[in-house]
Amino acid sequence: MGFIDKFRNLNECKTNSAIYDAYYNSAIEDDMVYIESRNGFDFTGNLFRIVEELSTGKYGNFRIYVYAESHVNAKIEEYGKNYGLNIHEVINSKDKACEIMHKAKYVFTDSGIRNKYVKKQGQIFINTWHGTILKLMGIDNSHERLTMGIIQRSLLFSDYLIFPSNYLKERLLKSFMLEDVYPGKILLEGYPRNSVFLDESRSMEFKSKFGLENHEIFIYMPTFKGLVDNRKDEKQKGEVSEFLKEIDESMNDNQVMFAKLHPYNTQKIDFDKFTHIRPFPKGFEIYDIVNMADCLITDYSSVFFDFANTRRKIIIFNYDEEEYLSDRGFYFPLSDLPFPKVQTVRDLITEMNLPKDYDDTQFVEKFCQYERPDAVEYICDTIFNGKDSCRFETVDNGRPNVLLFAGDFTDNDSVDNMIEYIESINPERYNVFVTFCSWKENIRQNHESVFNRIPEGVGVLPFANNLFPTIKEKLEYNKLYKGSEECYDDSMKSFFKRTFDLQFGNLDFEYIVSFDSSDFNQNLTFDSACDNFYLLSDSNSKVEKIIGRDSAASNLKDLPLLD
Repeated sequence: MGFIDKFRNLNECKTNSAIYDAYYNSAIEDDMVYIESRNGFDFTGNLFRIVEELSTGKYGNFRIYVYAESHVNAKIEEYGKNYGLNIHEVINSKDKACEIMHKAKYVFTDSGIRNKYVKKQGQIFINTWHGTILKLMGIDNSHERLTMGIIQRSLLFSDYLIFPSNYLKERLLKSFMLEDVYPGKILLEGYPRNSVFLDESRSMEFKSKFGLENHEIFIYMPTFKGLVDNRKDEKQKGEVSEFLKEIDESMNDNQVMFAKLHPYNTQKIDFDKFTHIRPFPKGFEIYDIVNMADCLITDYSSVFFDFANTRRKIIIFNYDEEEYLSDRGFYFPLSDLPFPKVQTVRDLITEMNLPKDYDDTQFVEKFCQYERPDAVEYICDTIFNGKDSCRFETVDNGRPNVLLFAGDFTDNDSVDNMIEYIESINPERYNVFVTFCSWKENIRQNHESVFNRIPEGVGVLPFANNLFPTIKEKLEYNKLYKGSEECYDDSMKSFFKRTFDLQFGNLDFEYIVSFDSSDFNQNLTFDSACDNFYLLSDSNSKVEKIIGRDSAASNLKDLPLLD
């Protein structure tokens, strides 16, 4: 390691020291609420509505902290003025955000969460999620299998998950392989953001605000294109600019279209060249603008599930469906949707000028199942007042959980032993999961062949992050790694246990078995987290010297019999 790498490593450890000092030593503050929307890249939707509701003071006087990227600051400030939000502080620093999170009684997200955050006992963690799922996710999407631990950890932290339909509940939990083990409460409740769609007077209020009472209003909202690590911003910008120009030229003077790209597609459209097409007005929550629409035009965005609450017209403009499917794939074909679908701009223009001519009753009953106008009040009453104001259920099947590890999948013997051991476990008595380190290059090269061998019914729970030591922990870790077994004391065990909790949150494991004795970090992480940790080792490994022979086994027969 060169000087620059050592300096960066030291600086990182210094940052970790501040973050985990807050984790270990800061008391939880009951009046503190932490909000993080779309990983800080936006402030909208469900979390915006929850902040709006808390700002009424009906649930007590809370100090609300919002983490956001700096480019979102202006939006939050405008929202604050237009909606009377009572936000204590907007945080732009990821590290400070993590410190605040470790102090807050209530932590809200609608997606993932800070990678260094570890949920503390006594905190209440809520994941509202951000939309009904059409696109393949988690284990169902080959592009996400290795990295799905990022979302899994957020779900496992959650004391409450909010689902507006049984469809979304079943799909999300199954996609992330938690349908039998999620340890928190499921609130079967409407999305806070969708309440506007059930309020006709609010639609008229905003039309009047913008002087559009006598206009026919269209909304165009395409979804994010490409993958998070292979974005197609410029490509989408070019495509959209071309067909918006053609649509604009076809519209009459009492027609208006508001267009908005997905937040991840940050490239701007030049709206000055259009006569009838405008960007979304600044300073107002997205769905207040969408709710003005007489007709929504989208493609594969979850917005159509939400807008269906209005029972107004929806058009699916799926001109690039074949290309999009090559990246993502759907849980059901677009042909199942009741809405008209068009692939050319000419057909889109024709459809825009036709009245709604389809029955969406069954669609609304299935996907908008629990929506109601005052959902946010019921949610806040449940979370902040501790009342059972929402319909709720749990899904934990009560079986003990077993976690298995076979290193980076390069050692065939380790993988073979793991698969053989899986086949000996009674699936009626145990929930079985396989884990691995998602950041390792060998995993990326070998995971498909191993995944194909994992029996049906066995879950996958990847580690999303490596170790995050403080300065003191790094010094002690170096001694331990170099052979000072006596350094494996309570402080080191606490460090490794924190690493485990950072991924698995509220989920407990009755047994953990490692089939790779060479992975120093992971094996000590497992040993710190589970009294029934077993290491299959055919040599006098470094880890075996530290944890002792009681936890080591020389062959499969020495491992616990889980039949």
